Amino acid sequence: MPTNRHDIQAEAEVYASNLLDAAQAAGGLDAVMAVRAQLDQIVAYDRSHVELSDAMQDLAYTVEQRSELIRNVFSDCRPELVSVLGVMAERGDWEDLARIRAAFNQQIVDKLNVNVIDVTTRVALDDHLRQVIKDKAAAELGGTIVLVESIDDSILGGIIMNANGKRIDASMRTMLSNARSVLKETDGGEC
Repeated sequence: MPTNRHDIQAEAEVYASNLLDAAQAAGGLDAVMAVRAQLDQIVAYDRSHVELSDAMQDLAYTVEQRSELIRNVFSDCRPELVSVLGVMAERGDWEDLARIRAAFNQQIVDKLNVNVIDVTTRVALDDHLRQVIKDKAAAELGGTIVLVESIDDSILGGIIMNANGKRIDASMRTMLSNARSVLKETDGGEC
């Protein structure tokens, strides 16, 4: 197991590289994007279900038991991802899951020259707005642009975009919150 921050990051990059290469070989960009989405779900699941994380780090479980647990819990995931998760479980590297996901996302950019833009709106994008976002992102970031769209009923309107770790929040909720803060600062009163 790695002993310092540099070793941990290097190991995360090795896992991510192997996972990206396997997904690319198995199904091209579609498989890579499927793995990316599944990794996001697994990280979120892991954060909200400490039982899984605890089991992956519990020495009372054998290597085989941890590996089998991974295969059972994530049986619906891409086989390349299940294989890498199994190795992580066997080697006791489960706590590096979020680092591996971040490294995987960065390697999509570095190795494939693909920039993934996560776009969240209240209603589905129309073709025109989708193309405007892609064109603007391509001009700024270069490479191939892939939009991952999601709908969030909790935002009043506007758009939230994440690209390569950078967030642009132009949602109505954020704009109203910012306006409320400015009014409080200038008026000294409550809104």
